[in-house]
Amino acid sequence: MIMTVASLALPNGSAFALEHGQSATVIASRCNLYKNADFSSEKILITIEEDAPVEYYLKHNDVVDVLEFENDFALVSTTDQVEGWVYKYYLTQNSSQTVYPVFNATIRNDSIIYDMDLNESGFEVKKNQRVYVYKSFSEKENYTAVQVVLEDQSLYNGYILTKNVNPDGISGLLISAISIIIAGVTIVLSIVFIKKKKKKN
Repeated sequence: MIMTVASLALPNGSAFALEHGQSATVIASRCNLYKNADFSSEKILITIEEDAPVEYYLKHNDVVDVLEFENDFALVSTTDQVEGWVYKYYLTQNSSQTVYPVFNATIRNDSIIYDMDLNESGFEVKKNQRVYVYKSFSEKENYTAVQVVLEDQSLYNGYILTKNVNPDGISGLLISAISIIIAGVTIVLSIVFIKKKKKKN
């Protein structure tokens, strides 16, 4: 079963109201800065004293100035005077409510959350917790990309074992059962058709 969900839901009340020239608050647990408005772009690196360069990132509740927009990204300036592009749905200018994604799946069992490199992140989700599947869902895949609200109310993007994810809507088992029934009916009709043809001959 494949369920396309990428365009169905994004954090409520967040970046849709963003305006450039104003400050915004980070709602993600970790928010990387990119050189260009693209996830495939190089990440912004900084050098601390004489150490090797490290990735510069923002964390939950950091405040930035929004300079401009391009597609789903915002160019921001940080309190450290670092500029870079961030995924705009990790920002909000709405301080009147907690921001959550529109959930579209439920966790079947307590599960470890893996980071984008499929390493254990140190976070976990509990049974019956709601999550947002933000790419696509396939029972044939070992891992499913999800967005989770952590205990500190920040958003975290990572992976969960597919067997522990129960997407909203029709289940894979039901689809399989329907497929089997259709296949069975097709075979029966084919046999009946062949028998009738033989009788005519």
